[in-house]
Amino acid sequence: MAKRNRHPNITRYTYKFHSFDGFRLSISRNRNTFTKYFSVRQYGTDKEALKAAQEMRARILAELQEDDADPKAIFDRYKQEMADAKAAKGQKVEA
Repeated sequence: MAKRNRHPNITRYTYKFHSFDGFRLSISRNRNTFTKYFSVRQYGTDKEALKAAQEMRARILAELQEDDADPKAIFDRYKQEMADAKAAKGQKVEA
């Protein structure tokens, strides 16, 4: 029997030879994909990084449940929010 994921759309990442330790949120709908990484370094603890990923997943999935939901528009809006937040912090913004 296949192992059931306790956190759908969220994957734990720990790279032995790279500096990333945290979670990846990835949601796909109608050939559109939204991906965001939640670093333990940024959120302080595993628990807080996972909580942030779960909260964003809940917000996005709630919007996708609406009758007239456009996945591309929803994902693009969240990507723009992330870029704006990075720019406000003075971080490098990736296209």
